[in-house]
Amino acid sequence: MTRLSFEGRSGLPVWSPDGRHIAYRSASGGFRVWWVRSDGAGAPQLLLESPNNLVPHSFSPDGRPLAYQEVSPETGYDLWTLPLDISDPDRPKPGKPEPFLRTPAAELGPAFSPDGRWIAYRSNESGSDEIYVRPFPGPGGKWQVSTVGGSSPFWSRNGRELFYEASDRRIMVLEYTVEGNSFMPGTPRVWSDR
Repeated sequence: MTRLSFEGRSGLPVWSPDGRHIAYRSASGGFRVWWVRSDGAGAPQLLLESPNNLVPHSFSPDGRPLAYQEVSPETGYDLWTLPLDISDPDRPKPGKPEPFLRTPAAELGPAFSPDGRWIAYRSNESGSDEIYVRPFPGPGGKWQVSTVGGSSPFWSRNGRELFYEASDRRIMVLEYTVEGNSFMPGTPRVWSDR
């Protein structure tokens, strides 16, 4: 066991694609996202800070942007990406945060696809929480992939399946294909009752 964080209330870790680093959030007098080596060597590096609640969720496959959610006083939960220069992976240089999706609906839980071309996320724009997919970095359409509620999207590494938790707590999976710039979702089916 090795302690990696020492900044306020820390949690919500996200592995970098190379498995050598972790991004996590701390909350104490504001919200911050940190970057630290997973072996505990070296001090954590600050990536992002905000007075608004923010949560890191997913790295693109190349480790350069980090997708996160942030609560805005104007629009509620929104999706953002943080570009990272990781030419020195122990001292990443964050760029300017870029909005990915800001609407009056609540958008949460962004997850990059294995090829980095898509982001799956949860939104209540239809009146209930459902899972959607949009191209990254955009522009482009959106595809609703869940049918009876959903949260916590997670892509299979095989590049053919997307998992999510249904509103009844079952784990669902759907197969998908990509044709040009179109995402072609299959029909969701139960993967696990628990």
